[in-house]
Amino acid sequence: MMKPWELPGATMPHHSFPLGEGCWRAPAAKSGVCESTLLELGVQSLALLADGSASYAIHGLKDLLPPLSEGDVHDPAYRALWIAARLQAARSAMARPTQPPKFMAILNLTPDSFSDGGTFGGGTMGPLYHAQCLLAGQADILDLGAESTRPGAHQVSADEQLQRIMPVLESLLQFQTPLSIDTRSADVAARCLHAGASMINDVSGLSDPDMAPLLAENGCETVLMHMRGTPATMQKHTQYQHLLGEVFDELMVLVQRALAAGMSTTQIILDPGIGFAKDAFQSQALIAKFECFRALGFPLLAGPSRKSFMTDLLPDVPPHQRDGGTTGAAALCAAQGAEYVRLHRGGKAVDAMKVAAACTTPKPAEVPCPSV
Repeated sequence: MMKPWELPGATMPHHSFPLGEGCWRAPAAKSGVCESTLLELGVQSLALLADGSASYAIHGLKDLLPPLSEGDVHDPAYRALWIAARLQAARSAMARPTQPPKFMAILNLTPDSFSDGGTFGGGTMGPLYHAQCLLAGQADILDLGAESTRPGAHQVSADEQLQRIMPVLESLLQFQTPLSIDTRSADVAARCLHAGASMINDVSGLSDPDMAPLLAENGCETVLMHMRGTPATMQKHTQYQHLLGEVFDELMVLVQRALAAGMSTTQIILDPGIGFAKDAFQSQALIAKFECFRALGFPLLAGPSRKSFMTDLLPDVPPHQRDGGTTGAAALCAAQGAEYVRLHRGGKAVDAMKVAAACTTPKPAEVPCPSV
C-alpha cells in the first residue's frame, strides 16, 4: 500500500484525514460519474468543504485497490481511484502505532524570547544549570535556540546565533543527551551538527535553500514546522478557509520539498505550528484535532508551551506562569499521538503526558477465562 506522500499528485491539495464522526476529508468528486465509481469502491460523497475539498463516509473501502500510477485527475474514473487511494493511505497512516511521547526541553539562549528571554544570563553557567534542571525534569532532548521566533521577532545573524550556542552546546555534550538546534539557518545547523548536535528544529520549513541538502547529507532527525511568512510577519497570515485542511496540505508540500532534496522519510518529524500564523482560536483548534495530522504518516511534534492562545483563557497569568495550562494542552496532544512535546518545563507535565498517552493507546482485549 502506498504512503500518503508516495501517491501521484502528492503536492496537490486536499489530502485525506479524519474530520470526526466517521467522516473523512479528500478531494471533491466533481462529477456524478466519479461519485458513482466511488460508491462502488465503498466511498460515499457527503458535502463540499470551504476549501474546495469534500467530506466522505467510508462503507467498506476495498483494501486492495488497483495499482495507482500517474493519471489525469480530471478523468472521472481515475479521479475516483485517486480519491479512494488517498482515503486508504490516510486510514493506514492513522493505524500506525505511535511511540510514547518524548519531552523536548526548551533551552532559550536569547535575550528576547516571549517567556524566559534573558533569564539565564550570558556565558555557560546559567544555561548549564538550567539544562541540569530540565534533565532532572525528565527531558529526553534539549532544544537550544539562539533566535527568538515569537510573533514580531526579527532574524538574528548566523554569527550571532553561533556565538550564543556554541559554548553552551560544547558544555552540554558531557550529559550525553540528544541536542536539538532550533534554527532557520543552514550555516548554524551545519556548525552545530559538526559539533555534536543530533537534531535540527526548523520552524521555517526549509526556508534556507541550503538547509534541505545539508540535512539530507547529514541524515539527522529534523522537525519541519508549518508557518506562513516569517516570525516578523506570520500573524498577518492567519486567514484560512479550512484551517486543518490547509495546514495539512501545506505540510505535505513541505514533505515533498524535503524528499526532493534527498532527505529520508525516517528523518522527518512534523509540527503543525501551534501559534505560528495562527490566532488563539486556530491554535486551540489544532490542539483539539491534533490527532488528524497522524494521517500524514510521520511522527508529530507539538509545541503548546506557554503560548498566547492561553491569554484569554488564563487572564492576568503571564507567560512564565502558564505551566498549568501548558500541561493540559500537552496532555491533550500526547493523548492524540504526539511523539514529541516541546515544553519549557517538565516534571509533572511529563507525568501527565505519559499517563494521557498510555490511557488512549489501544490495549489488547482481555481474553475471557474458559468455562470449566
